Amino acid sequence: MPFFAQEGGFFARAGVNVDLQAVPNPGSIVAAVAGGSLDAGFVDPPLLANASNRGLPMVYFAGGGLYSADAPTTVLCVAPNGPIHTVKDLYGNSIAIVVLASIGAAAIRSWIQVSGGDLNQIKLIELPFTTMVTAVEKGDVGAAFIGEPYLTQAKGNVRRLANAFDAIANRFFICACFTSRSWLARNADTAARISQALSEASRWANTHHDDTAAILATVAKVPVDVVRAMTRVRFADLDPRLVQPVLDTAFKFKLLERAVSAADVVSKA
Repeated sequence: MPFFAQEGGFFARAGVNVDLQAVPNPGSIVAAVAGGSLDAGFVDPPLLANASNRGLPMVYFAGGGLYSADAPTTVLCVAPNGPIHTVKDLYGNSIAIVVLASIGAAAIRSWIQVSGGDLNQIKLIELPFTTMVTAVEKGDVGAAFIGEPYLTQAKGNVRRLANAFDAIANRFFICACFTSRSWLARNADTAARISQALSEASRWANTHHDDTAAILATVAKVPVDVVRAMTRVRFADLDPRLVQPVLDTAFKFKLLERAVSAADVVSKA
């Protein structure tokens, strides 16, 4: 979304000059904001809540990307002709996810449980999206939680087993824009302008897929035809009600040290 806001001129019209930096490791984004080398960033609710639990006063102040059950962009996948068709078929196998202490881990653990599976029978391991399909094809893992654009690129090489995110809720924030409370206190006007720009860019991106395809293709470094074919993330303004289900699920499966209320990590400004 921030790239849409930049390329679509929404930041400029809001009167803010934003230097966008692509940081592949979400944990590094939190560390950079905490250390002051970045002013703001996008992370998932468990990462933000864990930072708060560890004494780093972080808070969401603008919206971000949503998971919607009718348009899943990350799906649990298995080998196309393999024997895995139910959660119990995964016993003794591993499931690959990008980050263990993350929204993906919360979703997979919740899916295993609501599907009648035993969490002790299935191991979660970390793999980058770039190697997940190969790992599934070779049988190194029983399944992988694969996101776009890799999901579309893997068509024919994997079979969709489950929309595991549905085990959290039908709609929730995958990520949103956050900063430190100290930066927000010092830069309330700038934060409001950023939030305004992101909000306008969200509405534009949700309804102008053809216009944003080239931008996304450049950012993701994938062919524009893949972008046009894949399921696209939807965006929304900040809403604590769409953060809380993720926090509750993460705490349930011990991905948070302590329970966290969305009201405590979402700015009221």
